[in-house]
Amino acid sequence: MERSIENIWKEGFESNKSFKLPLVKDLYTRKSKLIIDNIKSTSKWDNISLIPMAVVLFGLFTYLDKVLLGFYVGVILVLLFFLNKRMMKKLDQFNPSSNTYQYLINYYSQLKTVQKFYTKLLAIGVPIFIIPAYWIYFQETPMMSGFMGLEIYIQILIVTAIAILLSGLGVLSYKLSTHLVYGKLITRIEEIINDMEELMKI
Repeated sequence: MERSIENIWKEGFESNKSFKLPLVKDLYTRKSKLIIDNIKSTSKWDNISLIPMAVVLFGLFTYLDKVLLGFYVGVILVLLFFLNKRMMKKLDQFNPSSNTYQYLINYYSQLKTVQKFYTKLLAIGVPIFIIPAYWIYFQETPMMSGFMGLEIYIQILIVTAIAILLSGLGVLSYKLSTHLVYGKLITRIEEIINDMEELMKI
């Protein structure tokens, strides 16, 4: 053959126009699309579940005569729902009909950026939002009265320790849940990218 299969592969990954193996191209394109569609579908339903969760928790705290806390938690979950929608739109901005390799690189890079954002958000946001929730829940209780009776520096130490603990738990739970739900899908994207890059070295 005038041009080797290896050269056709290499050119094909750099430009879909020069890809002369449509069957192989379609294989990677379909496989990539299937994986990314699974990620999008799972993310969508995870996010939608926040709305009924907000309603259930509001009802539960209202039943427990903690209406303010129920409203507070409900608002946070609804805001998180809209934040998630905004972040998912960032992952949809890439054109899947363009070069498959470049599309995967862009999508994977943006996916990692989103994960870093949520890691920082949970590290900071969990203590910021949960500590006030504790305050509302235990307001006018013997526990809160005992806490308020402590020296100010002890109060600060306790709140700081709780904040650090909540921050660590928030990040840990996010990384664990992300690994369990999306770990295999993300690994498959990495494998496809690595396969393409290895072929481009030939």
